[in-house]
Amino acid sequence: MNRFCLLLLPAAALLASCSKTTEDKAKLAVQDFVRTRASEPSNYFGEKFRFRPYTKRDSLLYLADMARINNLPAPPAPTPADSVRIGTLVYHSYRDQMRNGIMVQDSGEFVARPNGTVRSLVAESLRRKRLAGK
Repeated sequence: MNRFCLLLLPAAALLASCSKTTEDKAKLAVQDFVRTRASEPSNYFGEKFRFRPYTKRDSLLYLADMARINNLPAPPAPTPADSVRIGTLVYHSYRDQMRNGIMVQDSGEFVARPNGTVRSLVAESLRRKRLAGK
């Protein structure tokens, strides 16, 4: 019985080390999302990733910015209860090689939800420029 337990320890350690972190899952989801929107999936070359927790408050503030830009009614203001994490904000830069061989550098801001869905956001720098023009 002791030998059996000793054999199970390395297997359990190996399984524990294989579990993916929240950032790993977000990275994979964003890579799949961008790859399917590239000129050709095989022409996508991921580069840098930066991660930050994304909360309901962040989402409401983003929606408020978009409402102001588009002259729409604002969503409800965030409350302290809206600090619950609902995903991971991923800043991602990548290259996409076009069919004619030209390499295009691009980047994006994405929200990866725990269930694996990804939503592309309008970059904060663009939102700020558009809000300044209002």
